[in-house]
Amino acid sequence: MAAETHEDDRKLFVGALPQEAKEEDIKEYFGQFGEIENINLKIDQMTGRSRGFAFIVFKEVSSIDAAMANDAHVVKGKKVTCKKAEAKQGKIFVGKLPAGDALSKEDIQAHFSQFGEVVEVTRPVDKSKDNEPKSFGFVTFAREHVAKDLVKQGETTIGEHTLEIKKVTPKDPAAAMMGYGGGAGGMGGWGFDPYGGYGGFGGYGDFGYGYGGGPGWGGFGGGAAGGKMRGGAGGRGGRGRGRGRPY
Repeated sequence: MAAETHEDDRKLFVGALPQEAKEEDIKEYFGQFGEIENINLKIDQMTGRSRGFAFIVFKEVSSIDAAMANDAHVVKGKKVTCKKAEAKQGKIFVGKLPAGDALSKEDIQAHFSQFGEVVEVTRPVDKSKDNEPKSFGFVTFAREHVAKDLVKQGETTIGEHTLEIKKVTPKDPAAAMMGYGGGAGGMGGWGFDPYGGYGGFGGYGDFGYGYGGGPGWGGFGGGAAGGKMRGGAGGRGGRGRGRGRPY
């Protein structure tokens, strides 16, 4: 029996899709390369319109190869691009590490490599104690699902040491609660657009940043109840920031 493959190995990215293309249209075309497990067509939540790209997960890895062997893909009369989707990295917190050099970064990497490809091992040091390694560290994997599986496991043992494994959380709880939303605004020409550009919209309690090309307003920030608030005035290419109260 063939070994089971993760969906990251069977995922195809499709870009430059026409606005009118639906999941059915994508399936009708790419289904010729093999059975499709699922299609995730990305939609803009603000407008409800297609963002012009999608991810296709095939049943078999061979379908990816078949699709990539063809360099001319057309959906709804428009040429589209496709490539093997890149796997998202995953990071875990590793606690209860022994003091000193009882476990080196190399030891930690060698142990966790049995679960999946390790991209980086970080072990902070205590500068007040002659750079002695602290009792925790972080391990970054090439595949996010490896990190998620280990978090569910909760712990692991290296020799005589039992280490705890947790999900990585933001350092500042307040920042985690507020988050950061929005994006760069459009460029406003001098003398043409007094408001410069507007940033994106943040979610509940989010900040929204906007970059204005003119001496106008910055972005829109999220309100305390999901409302909107105009950001501060953005100077010459400056940025505005709004938060807190809806209007």
